Amino acid sequence: MNINAIETLQFNCTTCPSECLLTVEVERDTNGNVIEVRSVTGNNCPRGDKFAHQELTRPMRVLTTTVAVSGGDEALLPVRTAEAIPLELHAQAVALIRGLVVNAPIRMGDIVLKNLLDTNINLIASMDIDRAQVAN
Repeated sequence: MNINAIETLQFNCTTCPSECLLTVEVERDTNGNVIEVRSVTGNNCPRGDKFAHQELTRPMRVLTTTVAVSGGDEALLPVRTAEAIPLELHAQAVALIRGLVVNAPIRMGDIVLKNLLDTNINLIASMDIDRAQVAN
C-alpha cells in the first residue's frame, strides 16, 4: 500500500514587490513528486495562489544567456526568452543556443531565434550591437 506524504512548505512569491510569504500544503507521492497542492495561504492577491501551484508543479523562468557575435563591436550578445519557459527545458535550450552566432548589427528586441524548442517563445536580443569599426 502506497502512502502519500503531506508536507508544509514556506517560500516567497516573486510575482510582485510585496514578496508575500506563502505557506503551502502539498501531497507528495512515494517518489517525492507533488501530486496535489492542497492549500495556499499568506498571499495577499490571487497571483500568489497561481504562483505556488505553478512553482510546485511546473516551474517557469525567463532564460538569460549570451550568444556569439560575428562582425560586431562586442563579442557576445546578451539574450533572453521573451517569456518564461519551463525550467526543465533550460539545459536543453542553453545547449542549442551555445551553437548560435549572430551577425552584427543587431538591436535590442530583435528576434535571435524563433519558437525556442517548440515553446512558441522567441529568444530576443537584450542590447544593441553595432558593426565593428575598421581601423584605417
